[in-house]
Amino acid sequence: MSADKRTNTLLKSCIVLVEMELDLEQRVRQVLDAVAPIRTVTSKEMITELLKEETIGLVLVAASEAKRVKENTLSYFDNCHSLSILAIDTNAATLTILQPGLAPVAEEVTRYGWNTLRDLATRLLQLADFRLESFLLREAFEAVTVGIQEAVLIVDRSLRVRSVNPVARTHCHFSTVATLESALEATKGGCIPQLSDLLQRVITSRKAELNVSLQCTQHSETEIEIRVSVTPLIDPLGHCHGAAVVVLDRTQRPGAEESGIKRQNFYRIIGASPVMQEVYTLVESLAGMDTTTLITGESGTGKEMVAEAIHMKGSRSHGPLVKVNCSALSEHLLESELFGHVKGAFTGAVRDRPGRFEVATGGTLFLDEIGDVSLSMQSRLLRVLQERELERVGDSRTIKVDVRVVAATNKNLAELITLGKFREDLYFRLNVVEVALPPLRKRLEDIPLLVSHFIQKFNHKYSKAIVGVQEAAMDLFLQYRWPGNIRELENAIEHAFVVCRQGTIRIKHLPNTLLVGRPCADPPLLEAVLEEKKEVESAPRRSASADADKEIILRALEAAHWNKKKAALLSGISRSTFYRKMEKHGIR
Repeated sequence: MSADKRTNTLLKSCIVLVEMELDLEQRVRQVLDAVAPIRTVTSKEMITELLKEETIGLVLVAASEAKRVKENTLSYFDNCHSLSILAIDTNAATLTILQPGLAPVAEEVTRYGWNTLRDLATRLLQLADFRLESFLLREAFEAVTVGIQEAVLIVDRSLRVRSVNPVARTHCHFSTVATLESALEATKGGCIPQLSDLLQRVITSRKAELNVSLQCTQHSETEIEIRVSVTPLIDPLGHCHGAAVVVLDRTQRPGAEESGIKRQNFYRIIGASPVMQEVYTLVESLAGMDTTTLITGESGTGKEMVAEAIHMKGSRSHGPLVKVNCSALSEHLLESELFGHVKGAFTGAVRDRPGRFEVATGGTLFLDEIGDVSLSMQSRLLRVLQERELERVGDSRTIKVDVRVVAATNKNLAELITLGKFREDLYFRLNVVEVALPPLRKRLEDIPLLVSHFIQKFNHKYSKAIVGVQEAAMDLFLQYRWPGNIRELENAIEHAFVVCRQGTIRIKHLPNTLLVGRPCADPPLLEAVLEEKKEVESAPRRSASADADKEIILRALEAAHWNKKKAALLSGISRSTFYRKMEKHGIR
């Protein structure tokens, strides 16, 4: 790619030529065509239309027109009065940067040579893009924080409040005209002394502190608990310029939930139970920062979805989310996958290949099943987390990486440390903040929501119209232990979709694994379930036609994408019986 094309890809704004003579316009286009798109306008109406379609970054006028355009800038460009205007003096072959809305004064004008036109225009366009990006970020902050229930404020290193949302103004009485110290003098209490100490600590250490408990007496004589998350604002050079504060008043949450303001989902995570509300709040706090995170929980609890939520809701959502299942690869393959290799590093390495750390640059790397990584691999991972650099396999060159690491495990890493199978220093590097996902048996109130979600999902997938589950089937769901957690529940609903030919899922449509070897806690319910199963397996099946039996087999195969092993599992019969039925009906 040429330098000209590279310049063009970086600039978002276009150049506008105002009532310029044809020969001068052609000369300008020859110089600036590769810098940015160029548009010619001859009237105010054309500017109005152009503003609807493109972003104007720079205006070029002939010197003879400069005074008139300068005097009318604010009306000619109604919504763009901060635009840079570059006047071209054709007689002296010089360029002059004009301040919008002001007539130039000869002694205050700085003139540039014609040969600087390209560089000058490029820099003015970059400045326009920077202004636009800053404006959009400021507007985005306002738009995001106006509608949320949490108080949000930004402070600089001197603890001067630079930005606040409406909740912070009304509930916490913060404004952008006072420091926290002066706010403390005005309020004579509240949580401000504690918050001030917390902010000083975060700005000094440059490390975020999440969900810190503070006591507030702002609105009552008795103390109430609030939770605060503080994140340092660090530039690319490592300088801390202040901090962002999110204040969550926990005492307001129960009332909001009683009023129905309770989240039933977050990103793709489903659940309205109190424990899931805590998970949502923690994930929200984590999303906006680059803190290394450890997600723990039993298999099937949704650790991968939480990792996706942390990435997609955070500042790195524009970058890639790269996932690695550490337990699925041998140590040698895992090393190559994570760190990459150079040509000739080992047999089969026919070319240089970047690792997942490099591929995830600017985004998030999700290391699933981190507890299965060998000790030697743990040492290499520790170095990357500490130094943010690595070497490819077979190479001695150091490569810097900019990536957020989110790890997950269903194992107890503390126990593995005592057994000498996991490094303690790596554990503390990974476990900066832990998101502990509860098993499904600890959040049974979420099962109706999950069932409804999966029914909607499989109705769409299989083009069915199932409306719900029988009450007895729901009772079974609520009394089952769910060792496979949400994944097992999803598989049970999918199994029911394969065999159910009615509008409601009944016990007879559920897989035998929910009963065999894992009886329900309620004996009467277990007896009813077994009775219904017995009825299904006797008369109804004996009276079913061969075509119906064949249809069940075909539907199970289609649902499993013709994977016979999975289809047999979905149909709830043994693999040998499933194969025999396939052969009987001539299904290949």
